[in-house]
Amino acid sequence: MPKRTSYQVKKNILLVLKERAATYADLERKVNTGFRTVKSNCEELKEFGHVRIDEINKHPSNGRKAHKVSLTKRGMQFLENKHP
Repeated sequence: MPKRTSYQVKKNILLVLKERAATYADLERKVNTGFRTVKSNCEELKEFGHVRIDEINKHPSNGRKAHKVSLTKRGMQFLENKHP
């Protein structure tokens, strides 16, 4: 299987977030890629204004610090233009 491009990973992240907000760990499983890849792509999407990243001090399931990623209005518009 050929390696996915950064664009494909970002697109998959946005499509997952279209359904609901997710943590880095959730995205790691749903996009089927590594944690560092998810984190760096989410941070880049944040720079473009497509996602928002919020820090959770105590995650409900494990009590650890986590990051919740959600789609912004701009991100939703981008998806609608690219994937109507």
